Amino acid sequence: MNIIFKPLQRNSEDYEKVNDLIYESFPEVERLPISLLFHKTKLNGVDFFVIYDKDTFVGFTYLITRKNLTYVQYLAIDTKLQSKGYGSQILSTIKERYSENQIVLNIEADDERAVNYEQRVVRKKFYIRNGYKSSGLSFKDRWGVYEVMVNGEEEVNRIEFIDLFKGFVGNSLFLYLEIEINTL
Repeated sequence: MNIIFKPLQRNSEDYEKVNDLIYESFPEVERLPISLLFHKTKLNGVDFFVIYDKDTFVGFTYLITRKNLTYVQYLAIDTKLQSKGYGSQILSTIKERYSENQIVLNIEADDERAVNYEQRVVRKKFYIRNGYKSSGLSFKDRWGVYEVMVNGEEEVNRIEFIDLFKGFVGNSLFLYLEIEINTL
């Protein structure tokens, strides 16, 4: 495996590949329009990468960094390449690139009543195998509740995590989305 992270360019063929992958990989309530995501890359600390293995498109990741906290907003692997070790390799590369930072991400909360409960369990096991653990925080917005996972041993500072989101979406949208970050 020869993983390469490249910044997404609006006029590249990757733009459409990423847009298609967003629609394949995430439920409607979790999808932000690619045009908005791309626009937000103008903010300091926002990285939008397409990922290749040599010349093969593997997927993409979208990362938001504020102070010493890096949030993995999106990580998606082309469906034809899933379960081949790419996700683990990409998480490892993120950890190396942002080695001074805590790496955090959200996963759908455990809910046995959820239609995709088994998928949630598999996803959580994947992140645990890759060094993530529960941060003790939950993330709630208008559409769902998520568990905040962290790579490493340190506790996530709730106020810094809130500041990261406010810095990304702005105060008004933060309120509109009804974002709450609480302890579990």
